Formats: sequence, structure tokens, C-alpha cells
Amino acid sequence: MAYQTRPTFPHRFSRDGTVSSICSECLVTIASAGDARELARHEHAHVCDPVRLYQLGADPSRRFLVSGNRLAS
Repeated sequence: MAYQTRPTFPHRFSRDGTVSSICSECLVTIASAGDARELARHEHAHVCDPVRLYQLGADPSRRFLVSGNRLAS
């Protein structure tokens, strides 16, 4: 099994008052809730899909997003 670092989960606040948690590694929306504190259990239980991680790693635009201003090697 490949080692994976624990992703961070930035929160996106919507106009309707909900908060969404997005995985920084696989870019999937983990959960949405009315209160950010409700997202913790979903974030803790999340496991990235290895196929999705592979596909994101093979996508040149993803490498650009991850590395900032230049393409990652």
C-alpha cells in the first residue's frame, strides 16, 4: 500500500450558508453542512481514491495547479 500524507480540507462558504469541505489531494467535495464543525467526522473518515489520485497526477493541468507558476516535473 502506498503511503499518502494526510490531506488538508479547505472550506468553501456558499451564499446559502452551507460550508463544503474539499480534499486538497483528490479535489473531491467531502461533505457540505450548515456548520463547519459538522465536517470534522467526514474529513477524518475520508480516504482518497487511488485511481483518482493517479489520474490527477497524470493530468498536466493538475501539475500546474499544484506547483504554482510552473509545471512540475
